[in-house]
Amino acid sequence: MKYLKIISIFLLMGVFSSCSKSFLEIDPKGRIIATQTNDYRNLFYNGTLLSLGTADMQILLGDEVVAQSAVLNSMSQGVQQAFRWADDLYDDATDAPELTNVTAQIYVLNKIINEVMESERGTEAEKQALRAEARATRAWSYFQFISLYGKPYDPATAATDPGVPIILDADVTATTFTRASVQEVYDFIIKDITESLPLLPRNNDARSRMSQAGAEILLGKVYMFMGKFDQALPLLESAFNHLPNGTLPVGLYDYNTLLAPGGAWYFAPTVSYYIGAPLPWASTETLFARQFSSQYQYQHGVLLLKKEAYELYGNNDKRKLFYTRTPAYSSYGTQLTVPGAMRKFAPSAAVAIGISMPELYLLRAECYARTGALSAAKADLKTLRSKRMPDADAEVTITDKNALIRFVIDERIREFAFTGLRWFDMRRLSVDPLFAAQTYEHIVYGPDGNEVERLPLRKERFTLRFPLKVMLQNPGMTNNP
Repeated sequence: MKYLKIISIFLLMGVFSSCSKSFLEIDPKGRIIATQTNDYRNLFYNGTLLSLGTADMQILLGDEVVAQSAVLNSMSQGVQQAFRWADDLYDDATDAPELTNVTAQIYVLNKIINEVMESERGTEAEKQALRAEARATRAWSYFQFISLYGKPYDPATAATDPGVPIILDADVTATTFTRASVQEVYDFIIKDITESLPLLPRNNDARSRMSQAGAEILLGKVYMFMGKFDQALPLLESAFNHLPNGTLPVGLYDYNTLLAPGGAWYFAPTVSYYIGAPLPWASTETLFARQFSSQYQYQHGVLLLKKEAYELYGNNDKRKLFYTRTPAYSSYGTQLTVPGAMRKFAPSAAVAIGISMPELYLLRAECYARTGALSAAKADLKTLRSKRMPDADAEVTITDKNALIRFVIDERIREFAFTGLRWFDMRRLSVDPLFAAQTYEHIVYGPDGNEVERLPLRKERFTLRFPLKVMLQNPGMTNNP
């Protein structure tokens, strides 16, 4: 997969060209030059690690969205193909940002992992901590990677299901890569986090850097995606005990006050978005900042929240305020005609996809429900929901275990619609006996609001195919079906 590496270097050269040359140089062959321990520390502060760029394709894949034909048909081939869950999303001349950007992250992190221990002017403890942080951060990138191009984890087949290449070197000359199995990739992720945890700090100086709690949540989430809820729960419980307590506080925002008239996050009707809500890297709800730029959150109406998803919100749920039937700008269409569908508008195009306090509560609530601790699950749900709606509406009274699990999944839609997290939930639930019979579809609506196309998701497309451009560069590699 030489192509993957070449694209990574291109992206890194663009990012680091704006960095201070006092700590980082790029030689004529495109290699990053770092010598001092602080040079490697500074590698954590760059846009390549914080952001996946314009890799917003995963939003298109979620089943909480529908599309309008006039707008969808005007979009790029990649957008149209992704919404249709097509076999190939791009032609053989087009890059896939969701692939090239994550491999760029892996390159930077491998650079730190492999070289920091030999760096100058740093203590042994400083070097070990930086290497541990890079490994835990690499685990996040690999979890993103395998969650796109490897099959959903199934213990019966994971050892033989093809995953993604495990790239250990920051080597621009490497030309041969082999796809590891899904099991091997998950084992690799778990090893990276487990061995790094004792060396990770409780507090860090930027939300874009991994903390002990962040790594525990990530590992817990990995186990959940493997269906190992009993192993995930202790990690999620431990994360609450290790939440940062330094200069970067974490917690839940209270929408009841922030979105009230005169609240800190106020609505500007002239531009149709909320002003005052922080970006992911500055949000108190963020434990580990990762993001991508999306055109679907606040600009035009190619994607809409479907009626059934919007109806999941209660009447007093403040999260409903992030949706409207009014176009953001006149150039992006007229009033909506799709029955019950809503347009999402938000503070900016930046979508948080890292590790957050809302997801910590929902992950632990699901684990509690899965392991039969229903009261504890409902307590976590109420803690989150009471920050999104009045207390009287936040209470969860469900007494059936399976019904409560389904409620948690619905709560994840309410909290994370239009972020792309729904796609990853769909993947893991596709091999979950409780949800395995569920089917998914996309609907395209015409200008009159009537349905013109219904697109079912085939089982094969829970796993993306590698882009055609990658396959042309690697004729010996087997693609997904």
